[in-house]
Amino acid sequence: MSISFTAHNIRLDDGTFTKPTEVPMDQHPWFVSARHILQTIYPTDREKIRIADLGCLEGGYSVEFARMGFDVVGIEVRDNNFAACSFVKSKTKLPNLKFEKNDAWNLPSYGKFDVVFCCGLLYHMDMPKQFLEMISSVTSRMIILQTHFATTDDKRNKFDLSPLCEHEGLRGRWYTEFADDAFYNAREEARWASWDNRRSFWIQREFLLQAIRNVNFDVVLEQFDWLGEESARNMLDGYYHTDTRGTFIGIKTGANT
Repeated sequence: MSISFTAHNIRLDDGTFTKPTEVPMDQHPWFVSARHILQTIYPTDREKIRIADLGCLEGGYSVEFARMGFDVVGIEVRDNNFAACSFVKSKTKLPNLKFEKNDAWNLPSYGKFDVVFCCGLLYHMDMPKQFLEMISSVTSRMIILQTHFATTDDKRNKFDLSPLCEHEGLRGRWYTEFADDAFYNAREEARWASWDNRRSFWIQREFLLQAIRNVNFDVVLEQFDWLGEESARNMLDGYYHTDTRGTFIGIKTGANT
């Protein structure tokens, strides 16, 4: 199988990069934002901290977390993406990095984790609340979600979402992942799509924050530093506004145990 990269520009140990036309992973705003919160929660002893990177695509975030010193498991279901992950693993000397080819729903089979990083995956789920419950069941400390969300504004519908509705007790909108059987049967090649569900449910932002709280993360917040110095403009008419995508954090403090 030929190795190709669609998004992650990873610096390999020999100094080469996997996708030089893209921002290097260690400078990508979503990683930098995750690094900020992880450095705050875990300033030392990172080798004892397990992080799962769900739907890790080509392994870029996993690599950078491992370079920070964490014990990392990247989980990816598609053959093409996993081949890229395996290539990256072979070109980086990171004994604390492992990649597993599996469906993200099977996360519990890898034991307990301190942190789960979920970037670009939640909005590909047709049962997102159940997915969050599963993540919480194996996470002792923190979840980092980088995800699209739905809003009540029908005009902010760049992605041809359904009318606002309710699913799993949450408000949101449906998104069509595969329009017909032909697209579904070719899903291995759709490297940025869902895996085995034909549509996904984007949770309304306010209900997403509530859902994180409801699965036992007692500190819930939205992280905005990834928007850069022009965060206000981004929220009003930039990427955050047009693409309705943000970073959401859930932390278990132990206060309820």
